[in-house]
Amino acid sequence: MHNNKSHIKTFFGFKWITYIYLFLVLVIFAWLINIAIAPLNKSEQIQKLINADSVFTDNFNSTFYNPEMEVLVKEKAYKEALLRLSENDSIQLVVNLSDSTVNLSLRGILIHQTKIATFTKDKFFDKFSLIQEIKLFSQPLLLQSQYATIVKEPIVVRHAPKDTLEAALNAWEPDTLIQNPAFVSLVFEHNIQLILEEDDDENRAFYDEREKFGFYNHLRLEKLKHSASRFFSFKKQEYFPVIKIKMPVDDLRAIYRALPAYTYIVIKL
Repeated sequence: MHNNKSHIKTFFGFKWITYIYLFLVLVIFAWLINIAIAPLNKSEQIQKLINADSVFTDNFNSTFYNPEMEVLVKEKAYKEALLRLSENDSIQLVVNLSDSTVNLSLRGILIHQTKIATFTKDKFFDKFSLIQEIKLFSQPLLLQSQYATIVKEPIVVRHAPKDTLEAALNAWEPDTLIQNPAFVSLVFEHNIQLILEEDDDENRAFYDEREKFGFYNHLRLEKLKHSASRFFSFKKQEYFPVIKIKMPVDDLRAIYRALPAYTYIVIKL
């Protein structure tokens, strides 16, 4: 009798554990499904944005889809975005993937240009229809968030000198900032993420590799927390299409440090 009760407890205990595991598996599966359909949600969101702008859709002619016209329309959208960018009185960012350059612009004048070593872009961009691409990239996009391993401004802690002699001995001016490995993440409107990375070097130090690992781990953790927050609050998952660019490290540091608090970007795919 005692053995029978023991078996019954074991059975029901096992059953509850099975239910818990099954529930967790279903939750994780539902979460992964939500993540998988996030690009579709993003595409629908962009299309709704287009449909809501009746002036834009009315002016978008079907002849624009002609191969020869398509090139001209994209170039026109790029020039319009640059023109709007020139209205801003601070340094702004221009990324032109068609000629592999990253530029700093001030009042419509390119003041710095860097050649891209290599770049990759999310396949999501390749699936854009012409009207979606024109709608998104015919105007500058505002920076929403940023994360970087680069020291933007020097922070120097100095104790007040006791006399003029000590002041003279301590007088110095740093000629460079702290030169950490250069990795930058910039997220703009519509969750378009631009990752700027120092160009690979055969002699890359272990410290650089560690910084790169930490940088991407931080991005993954932030996206995981953001995804979990939306899932458990029953919201649609957000998708972050990524453009990843590698460039010379000195140029990358100079560009990042030149960007103002309110940064706008113009992108040409």
